[in-house]
Amino acid sequence: MDQVITFETHALVEKNKIVVKTSDPRLLPYLTVQREEKGYSPFLHRLSLVKKTYKIFEKRPKTVNGITTYEFGLGWVSYLARLLKDLIPIDEYNALVSSLYSSNNRTLPFQELRDYQNEDVLFMLKYKRAVCSVYTSYGKTQVIATLANYAHSIGKRVLIVAPGKKPLDELIKRCKSVFNLDIPNADLSINAMITGGVMNSKNKTDKDQAKEFSNLLSTYDWVLVDEVEYCINPGGCYIFDRCTGAEVMYAFSGTAEKKKAQMISFNNGLNDDSVIDNINLIKYFGPSLIYRSPQSLQIRNITVTTSAFDSLVFPKEMFEGADSNVYSSVMNTIWTDDSVINVIESVIKRFPKLFIPVNNLTTILSTWIDKWIGKFNMLLVCGEGYIHYTTDGNKYVGLTLTESCELIKRGHVDVILSTSAGYRALDFPGLTNILLIQGNIAGVVLQCVGRVARGKESNIISLIPENPNTRIPIYSKGLDARINMIKDYYKYCPQEDIVITENDLITH
Repeated sequence: MDQVITFETHALVEKNKIVVKTSDPRLLPYLTVQREEKGYSPFLHRLSLVKKTYKIFEKRPKTVNGITTYEFGLGWVSYLARLLKDLIPIDEYNALVSSLYSSNNRTLPFQELRDYQNEDVLFMLKYKRAVCSVYTSYGKTQVIATLANYAHSIGKRVLIVAPGKKPLDELIKRCKSVFNLDIPNADLSINAMITGGVMNSKNKTDKDQAKEFSNLLSTYDWVLVDEVEYCINPGGCYIFDRCTGAEVMYAFSGTAEKKKAQMISFNNGLNDDSVIDNINLIKYFGPSLIYRSPQSLQIRNITVTTSAFDSLVFPKEMFEGADSNVYSSVMNTIWTDDSVINVIESVIKRFPKLFIPVNNLTTILSTWIDKWIGKFNMLLVCGEGYIHYTTDGNKYVGLTLTESCELIKRGHVDVILSTSAGYRALDFPGLTNILLIQGNIAGVVLQCVGRVARGKESNIISLIPENPNTRIPIYSKGLDARINMIKDYYKYCPQEDIVITENDLITH
């Protein structure tokens, strides 16, 4: 008679961690997932499709006397509850499920929020963890400010986190203007910080200061994170790992799933790119709880045909050599070409307050600024802050966000040039026009488009070769990806495809 093998599994929630102890070896395959992706193959000595294994548990699991201990972030609770339902004692299962829900029972709408925002916020307040993915004009900043004020008003210690100074400026400004909240306040019961630079700061490198910083983080009851996909980095994880006392952790973004801006869901278990690509985000905040797509924005996809692209030359040497940065070389060749720059100037004149995002291509930005000083009123948004170049040749540095917004409102800005510092969370008034020159990741492209998608209409402009048979290395492939991404993301909005020539820009 065959011996019946019995396994034992237990699950406990401890300090925002789920601890699973099991003697069941059959559990491991449900905690890992494999995916084929492009990478370096040591066997072929070149880039190829290779299998990569992803694990949802933290650290290396320990096995003692046949019992293996796994640790998980609390964001995995809904997945683990479903997986372990028939494997753990009923009281442990009930405790696991209950860790999903907050003790907040508010049903009264917030006066500062619109009806649809209240619908989402009151639903979200029922849970301890949430990812809230919403379109740009939804009013995300207002929601975060309202939640920060609410939590603080009921005696909770609140921490607001953003990836950089620019989006944090927006949040602090909103909390002050709507609720008269000073952030940070004197006793740091409401505080704000950025993830950028954390790993090189004394909060990480100095032993005493790091201990003090960790102790501070452990005191916060609520953690509200803006542009969360850009906070899932070493600095952000360092902060979140130390928020051990957090009852509530909510994450917000227009593109929380930054590759395709889709919903993060456990419907297919771990066998979903949205899960695999966002394992670290899920660990802290769980899957998407709120997901809203734009519906009422009028989108005009405008392509400008230009002969300037047909005359571009890309030497063979540009694509040779392992050390060469082909992408930068191609982009610099395109966007520093005098004929192409002339076309962009016509676009600026035709489409006022044109927003042009440029990421990590300083040669292009410096070339444009040098050529346009005295010709256009320019606002540059970069790591140094807000810089205004005027048509009389003057340069003004150290502007605040409020001052920059005022310049735009008064018509003193013809074109806004931005590095990645201005892609996210900036609410400039009255922008409807964007020229896209690069990018094929949703977290970049859609965030950029979001800067001009806060009103009733948006003009998304691209340049294409006059000759339909001309393909520009790297650029054409990226352009196709951007167009498809925008069409899909705004699929519930009215869209219009418009083709104009460079001569139309001049004669309009």
